[in-house]
Amino acid sequence: MKRLKGSIVCRATHTFALSVGITAICMLATLKVLGLESGQAKASSAKEMPAAAAASLSAQELEDRVIPLGKAFGIKLYTDGVIVASLSDIYTDTGTCCPAREAGLRPGDYLLEANGVQLPSNGVLAKVIGRSQGESITFRVRRGDEDFDAVVKPVYGEGAFKTGMWVRDSAAGVGTLTFYDPASGGFAGLGHGICDADAGSVMALRVGEPAEITLCGIVKGLPDEPGQLRGYFSSEEPIGQLLDNNETGVYGTLNEAPQGELVEVLERDEVSPGPVQLLVSIDETGPKLYEGEIVQVQNADQPTRNLVVKVTDSRLLEATGGIVQGMSGAPILQDGKLAGAVTHVFTDDPTMGYGIFARTMVEQERAAAQARDAA
Repeated sequence: MKRLKGSIVCRATHTFALSVGITAICMLATLKVLGLESGQAKASSAKEMPAAAAASLSAQELEDRVIPLGKAFGIKLYTDGVIVASLSDIYTDTGTCCPAREAGLRPGDYLLEANGVQLPSNGVLAKVIGRSQGESITFRVRRGDEDFDAVVKPVYGEGAFKTGMWVRDSAAGVGTLTFYDPASGGFAGLGHGICDADAGSVMALRVGEPAEITLCGIVKGLPDEPGQLRGYFSSEEPIGQLLDNNETGVYGTLNEAPQGELVEVLERDEVSPGPVQLLVSIDETGPKLYEGEIVQVQNADQPTRNLVVKVTDSRLLEATGGIVQGMSGAPILQDGKLAGAVTHVFTDDPTMGYGIFARTMVEQERAAAQARDAA
């Protein structure tokens, strides 16, 4: 449990990890996520406007406008190398040991090569270890910005040669699209990075794709019992491509430009405490606006915790308890302009959560687009 600087204290926190086979992602970071729909008589969906309308705007006008989305989507991500999720002891005839730990490996390390062979998947790694017959394996390892070699000598235990590593090569889960940017042709989502559920670090992206998701139910959030949106991948076909996964969100391109209303993006110093609306999908009727409030704007060390947001809409509170897993990335609108996106949920009070400045995500999305265009 961590405390944040300033007057707002992060009480209990929770990470949303939706597993598919051996994959997992932190899709609702360990704090909170907000989902709201515009209260009172405003049960309306987001006003739609063809993205082609962007053509009538000047380059400067486009620079300051995006299309808020609020649509639930699925994510499939494959890591750059095989990530060491955790380490464990192996029982052998002579006692217990963990060759990977003895070689200096840690959870969160990426295994890029084994004896010069690239490691694109868990399956390739398993074959290398199985064929080693106990001979030492030289791994090329990435830890943060550093690459180095580590020599691991597998041992025989429990019927096979093993190294004591639990590993992952992919992740899958559900989140919310934040906006589409007509100026760059890219999208942003989640408002926080996809993390390994065990190592806790942002997963290095090799390839990935956004996918259509069908929402099929809600687990209502309660104090110390975070709720979640239930859904499943409804098509094998991707709806675009992921370009980047970092601490501020996921970024990429969509196969089809979405429709929606172009709105201005607030500068960081223009976002203030007060009423807001959150654009959220909680069922198959699509995104809707719900009422909320920015309780505090703070310059936190983490870019994903700049806004403290409270759900005030009775309809969303009744349906979900206020904030549930899967709403990471839900757009926060203030005075009709994009102020930020929901990122985390307070587990001890599911009506409240953190948010990230929209301007931060716009900057990150355009940086990802520039890297794509330069490649």
